[in-house]
Amino acid sequence: MSRQRRREILGELLRTRRVGDQEELVAALCERGEQVTQATVSRDLASMGVVKGPAGYILPTTPMGVDGPGELKIAIRRHATLIRQADSLVVVRTAPGHAALVGDALDRWPPTGVVGTIAGDDTVMIATTGSTSARRVCAALGKLMRGEDGDL
Repeated sequence: MSRQRRREILGELLRTRRVGDQEELVAALCERGEQVTQATVSRDLASMGVVKGPAGYILPTTPMGVDGPGELKIAIRRHATLIRQADSLVVVRTAPGHAALVGDALDRWPPTGVVGTIAGDDTVMIATTGSTSARRVCAALGKLMRGEDGDL
């Protein structure tokens, strides 16, 4: 089975059932005739952008074909619950297990002035070049969270 086909099956499994650990995925792939190791499944999940939350593994929610700032806008609108500035930092709160999705989108499409991010379970810390940049990033992300259009 090709890597692409294996990942398609993994996506199907994650969309149709709750999966708590990688061994369940290894077993499910074996049932479909694909003998894989846990390490292979782990690499596949990482490349697919899958994150593990309290409810198990979660596929990224960004629609296929959306890229660039559009991906960041969708991630903020769907997952951010609170955005606050703390001096030169911006703190983004999410539902449990969703911070990695937001952090990944911020890492791939950082607004101007963003130096880097750290994502935990339900919080993303955004480091900026200074308090002025943080204020601008906070305002722009806040608009996105509220469903308003804004420039990043």
